[in-house]
Amino acid sequence: MKKLLILFFILSLTSYSQDNIQRVEVIKTNTQIEEFSNKIGKNEFKVDFLDLLVFPALSVGYEKVNNSSTAFGSTLFLNLGGNDSDWNDNFAITPYYRFYFLESEDYGGYGIFAEIFTKFAFGDAEKYNETSNTYDEDNYFDMALGLAVGKKWINRNGYTFELLLGVGRNLLYDDSTDSFDRSAASGRANISIGKRF
Repeated sequence: MKKLLILFFILSLTSYSQDNIQRVEVIKTNTQIEEFSNKIGKNEFKVDFLDLLVFPALSVGYEKVNNSSTAFGSTLFLNLGGNDSDWNDNFAITPYYRFYFLESEDYGGYGIFAEIFTKFAFGDAEKYNETSNTYDEDNYFDMALGLAVGKKWINRNGYTFELLLGVGRNLLYDDSTDSFDRSAASGRANISIGKRF
């Protein structure tokens, strides 16, 4: 009887200890984050589909991830509609530097970001000449300096999806002398899909 009681006591303790579930929390170290970033790549090529849909334009970009919180890159814009397009810029290159926030510690170079950019643009603008009842055309070059914000998502295979909205100031635009169909502001908006390599 004594042995049976001891056996019952041991079995009840064993079943009680199995009911306690311990929570295990995995902490990612900087080494693990860097290894994963190296696995999916630190270089990214992307295509902006907003420009393809809205204008007949091609906009491609390249980004290099410095670390889990910063990156730099450039976007190249080419107007495929020429003079028939509603957009003045024919060609633009936009270098930028980004600061990633919040989720960037998981994959590196993803999440909510703020961006400082410069834009170098060549284009054609026109104005209506009341004297001759025709449109005069002017070729221009302008530089802009601006800020943008956005969000980037990335999957485990290195494919990215990015939304971006920003505004800059055209530095060579002079409102008193420039009466062509241009403005002092320069917009920046992207919906792009890319791939890390």
